[in-house]
Amino acid sequence: MEYIVILKIIAIYFIIMFVMRFMGKREIGQLSLFDFIVILIIADISVAGLSDDFFIYILGVIVLGIIQKLLAFLSLRFASLRNFFDGKQSYIIIDGKLNLKEMKKQAYNLDDLIIQMRLKNIRSISEIKYLILEANGEISVFLYDEFTEKSTPTSARNENTVVGIRNSTEVPDNNKKKKDIYPFPVIVSGKLIKENLKILNLTEEFVLNEIKKQGYNDVKEIYYANYENGGLFIAQTCDF
Repeated sequence: MEYIVILKIIAIYFIIMFVMRFMGKREIGQLSLFDFIVILIIADISVAGLSDDFFIYILGVIVLGIIQKLLAFLSLRFASLRNFFDGKQSYIIIDGKLNLKEMKKQAYNLDDLIIQMRLKNIRSISEIKYLILEANGEISVFLYDEFTEKSTPTSARNENTVVGIRNSTEVPDNNKKKKDIYPFPVIVSGKLIKENLKILNLTEEFVLNEIKKQGYNDVKEIYYANYENGGLFIAQTCDF
């Protein structure tokens, strides 16, 4: 009977791990996937042990601790095993472009991204050159301002001008850009954010005219747009 309980504990460990990996990194929060599963199972076993044979459940916790130690040791030796249990970093923004394929894979939507940006005092995707979703669910952000003129390709800077984003050759003044960026997205996932339009005192007609200037026919074609420098910044996308 004792062995059945231990086998169930081991089975639950791997079942929860696979379920959490399927749900995506945004459900993990501050903890790594590996640590989060261990905490969940230990808590559950501890509660169950209050009403049943306490020593069996304590044995289960010890076995779980041994599994964690063993896997942690093996993960240090083998990178592939570490990636399997803890996951890998995900590149969400590459050279100023949203990586939609990776966002879908990690169940990481634009609302998640916008919240994390605000927590880091970033007002718009236009400020970001690279954004990495780490294995623990945190984001690492590298802004355009952190790159020198030599290291930032002209084409990359041109894509992040506000009006005529697709064909513009003008490099915006960074000081002006910082002053005129508003932290209220106008379009998110192909939908107009009407409450933000009211805050910014913009009309739907203005937005529609702006997207047509940049070669779009419908709001649904746009994943993210922000009001900056008197016009719209429309984020480009990629699939890596």
